[in-house]
Amino acid sequence: MPERKIQIVIADDNKEFTDILCEYLVDQGDIEVVGIAKDGNEACELITTKMPDIAIIDIIMPHLDGLGVLEKMRSMS
Repeated sequence: MPERKIQIVIADDNKEFTDILCEYLVDQGDIEVVGIAKDGNEACELITTKMPDIAIIDIIMPHLDGLGVLEKMRSMS
């Protein structure tokens, strides 16, 4: 039985960076990128719906910065 892949959400407003990072992570074989967010609000939505193992979050993003995302997630338990 194949092992479960590590699920990751990427949150960054730089499309070039997210494309490169996503491609690199998927090439590792045991990682699945389950969502890419372009701003903090979208990141919160993806994290709560997808429940990833890991979230890679940029600090400076539109609408809600990376620290704001972490604070919001923490308040939601």
